[in-house]
Amino acid sequence: MRRIEPERRASAPLESIALVRFESAGLCLALEATKIGAMRDPSEAATPSLAELLELPEVPAPPRQRLLEIVHPDWRRYIRVGEPVIHFELQTRAIQPCPSLLAARQRANGLRALAWIEEPTGDRLLIILDAWRLPL
Repeated sequence: MRRIEPERRASAPLESIALVRFESAGLCLALEATKIGAMRDPSEAATPSLAELLELPEVPAPPRQRLLEIVHPDWRRYIRVGEPVIHFELQTRAIQPCPSLLAARQRANGLRALAWIEEPTGDRLLIILDAWRLPL
């Protein structure tokens, strides 16, 4: 018996995107969930933090950290991020492209878009990065 899948409209825009949100250098950052293969406890191996890769100002490391595995068709790598690590759906209408001047200066660091998200303490800026364009 053949499974029947719901009909999809080719022209229908996505209403939301799955993201993995976390903390790094005091910032709230996110990567597309489809580019994350796994989350692990930090090991003894020297894994760079996202803050180190992006050359962000030094702030005290969060008390609890996780390793995220970035999966590319040609390679895999781990980065260290701060907790909480949260998988969530963000409405696409909440996503704002980066201002052109900022995007031109930050393209090499993987900066893709910005969004405001609601948290119990108020709205917070979410910086969305492209996992495949992070510095090596």
